[in-house]
Amino acid sequence: MATVLSPAAAHVDGPLLITPEQHRQFDEDGFVLIEDALTQEEVAELLEVVDELDTRYRTERNLDPQEAFQIRNIVAAHPRFRQMIDHPRILPLMVDVMGVNIHIRTSHMDTRPPMPTTAAQQELGARDSFFPFHSDGPNFGWPTTDGVVPYMEAKVAYYLTDLTAHNSGAIVVVRGSHKIRQKDDQGNWLFDPADIVEVNVRPGTAMIWRTALVHAVTPNLSDHARKCLYYGYTHRWVRPSDYDHQEATALDGCTPIQLQLLGELGDGSQAYNGDDPLVHPISRFWRPRNEDIPLKAWAEAYRLAPVPV
Repeated sequence: MATVLSPAAAHVDGPLLITPEQHRQFDEDGFVLIEDALTQEEVAELLEVVDELDTRYRTERNLDPQEAFQIRNIVAAHPRFRQMIDHPRILPLMVDVMGVNIHIRTSHMDTRPPMPTTAAQQELGARDSFFPFHSDGPNFGWPTTDGVVPYMEAKVAYYLTDLTAHNSGAIVVVRGSHKIRQKDDQGNWLFDPADIVEVNVRPGTAMIWRTALVHAVTPNLSDHARKCLYYGYTHRWVRPSDYDHQEATALDGCTPIQLQLLGELGDGSQAYNGDDPLVHPISRFWRPRNEDIPLKAWAEAYRLAPVPV
């Protein structure tokens, strides 16, 4: 019989790639930036796919060229996007902050064309603005404890266009807001405006961040569209929000690690009967066997022989 792991054993000992300073920043501030995570060639390849899908979807949905636009579950929309889920520069860091028993909850492509200058007259993140402040967790029904959102997910954002200028459509995050009560009883935000950070970065930069962070987006007053990709990694006992089960076309040709990250579970069985016949079946998503977590063996091998990136 295959060995069954305890939930605590579905992890590996010690960090793979994250530095002590990155770990401190991720814990305290809630985000960490990885400059040049993507090469110029990777950025160009991804932009080509973004533009192809953007044109196709806008035509199919009769969207205005200046309308902000998002595609969900992009891992099923194009093979190039699917290849990003185990990017060699990011996957070790994601294992360091989330463990090995993880999968993709959501993936999306965002484009935000230039906006009228009047957009800057809106209060940043206001309830009636084009992009209000919010924290992802409560949007998906996650409980809070005294207003604090539990640590359930980390996202990686890949920024494909120049966001170095103020009001270029960049995300803003509220530093440390994942650790505080975020709203009062009337729904008013409690964070200090001094903790708002505008993430002004070059193309190819990645950001790994806790989606419990309060965040919003600045108006795009630049001369080019803001284009980025987001992938949310969560524990496998948290069900995905973009899909129930990926289509066969999205799974075809994937490696075991990619299959895990796309929500698959080894032989397809989701139940474990246990050694005690009186124990009710329990989900192998959170009580896994070794073969259910190919990412664990990869991480253990990586620690012994890190792959240069």
